[in-house]
Amino acid sequence: MKDEVLIEEKPTLAGIEVANVNPLGLTAFALTAFTMSMFTTGLLPESVSNVGLAMGYFFGGAGMLLAGVWAFFARSTFGATAYCSYGFYFLAYTYYTVEMEKDAANPDKTHVALGVFLLGWTIFTICMTIISYRTFRALFIMFVFLTFDYFFNMVGAWADSTSATKAGGWFGLMAAATALYCAMSIVVTDTWKEEVLPLGHYKA
Repeated sequence: MKDEVLIEEKPTLAGIEVANVNPLGLTAFALTAFTMSMFTTGLLPESVSNVGLAMGYFFGGAGMLLAGVWAFFARSTFGATAYCSYGFYFLAYTYYTVEMEKDAANPDKTHVALGVFLLGWTIFTICMTIISYRTFRALFIMFVFLTFDYFFNMVGAWADSTSATKAGGWFGLMAAATALYCAMSIVVTDTWKEEVLPLGHYKA
């Protein structure tokens, strides 16, 4: 069924059915977004922000890329596009954040450039949000939160507004919580063979 493509299809290699990759991709996104959003909301001090960089490189970046490549084998166009794209986003964002610190003498250039970068991701996320409407409701809600996350972070960077950036951080936390809910729902359903945590599948 069309509404089950994202979470139900499992690739088969050499006649062996392999595990569903979606919980890995969703968890990698959830925990990385949660960690980074803790700093943008101001709940954690910038003095310990390097933990967010580590998550961005290794779990959000590498973890989602691995999930995205595996989604190609599962013939999940949506999953492959989402996981690979946001995996590369985390790598690019983390790299640029490190480079910004080296270019602290030109704050106007760096924050506007970051705003342009996030504008592109805001547009992409809006597109993915519209497409996700026909997957399942929980994922659609996650993408709605993520759209607002990117939008407010884009405004915060471009206008150099701390309040807008904090607003984006709160939406990031909501997106992370929803993504983790989706991941755990899929794991529970696959393990217990019953849907304990409903996802709200789309019905044509």
